[in-house]
Amino acid sequence: MVRREVIWWLRIAEKNVKRAQRSLEDGDYEASCFWSQQAVEASLKALIIYSGREPPKIHNLVDLYGMVKNVLGPVDEATLSEIIPYYSISRYPDVFGGIPVVHKNTAQKFLRFAKDIVRRASEVISVGDS
Repeated sequence: MVRREVIWWLRIAEKNVKRAQRSLEDGDYEASCFWSQQAVEASLKALIIYSGREPPKIHNLVDLYGMVKNVLGPVDEATLSEIIPYYSISRYPDVFGGIPVVHKNTAQKFLRFAKDIVRRASEVISVGDS
């Protein structure tokens, strides 16, 4: 039986992918990157809970991935590292010296990555629940 918190985190991840997709379609690439980062984070936290641990209250995807690497399998760790700052870039312009310029290609890349992580996390949890 999968803990309900695992399902909550997965549902949030799925919603965040949809938000990233809508933002991309609207030309709001910064928001798309933010929501993609959030989708990856929620997926990793779902897997951490699924693995019987409590997720730390952090946003560092590399650290979160390290906790579930054996469960999720290999991911593009360069992209994983690259997406981390988008947790704050789109929300704190004073930290980064103004409004960031994010290109469509970057948003598309992160959205593809987020979709893959969400899909794979869902598959792991579904397979493990059977």
